[in-house]
Amino acid sequence: MSWTCRYCGKDTSDIDYDYLDGYDHLSCALNNNKMKITNLKISNPEKINTKNLCLDKSTIDINYMGRKHKTKDYGNVGCTFYEFIATKDYNSQSTIFQIEDEIKNNKVEVTILKSGKMTIDEFSIELIKDRSKLINKMIEWVNEKVSYYENKRLGKNKWIYIQRIYNC
Repeated sequence: MSWTCRYCGKDTSDIDYDYLDGYDHLSCALNNNKMKITNLKISNPEKINTKNLCLDKSTIDINYMGRKHKTKDYGNVGCTFYEFIATKDYNSQSTIFQIEDEIKNNKVEVTILKSGKMTIDEFSIELIKDRSKLINKMIEWVNEKVSYYENKRLGKNKWIYIQRIYNC
């Protein structure tokens, strides 16, 4: 293996091991990892608008509501997301899906608002790319019932309220 940084192409043979990531400069590797966070683009999200007939003869309507911006409660970090609303049997209670556009580790964070409660989940990029799988995942969430809650630690003194969902 050559003592050459794959990011900048410079020789790393005289660099102390504490400043290397393998054969690469640590600073180059860190800068490259920051750039690996990419943005999700759902092409034609309005094509997810569907009327779905379930086995129990109920219907679930899913509609795209647009791209929006919000500030997260933890850390005051802003994000952009795709918003979808799902309604079962024309009921006044809806489930809202906010699919963030920032891809991390081949997943995106999804905020699900249902019955006045908030849940945070992760969807894989493969699930997002396959419209029928995404629609089926949304239908599963609409049909789920709440069973318990927990707090999840995000870092030093940072907690977020998580709602765990299970079939009852």
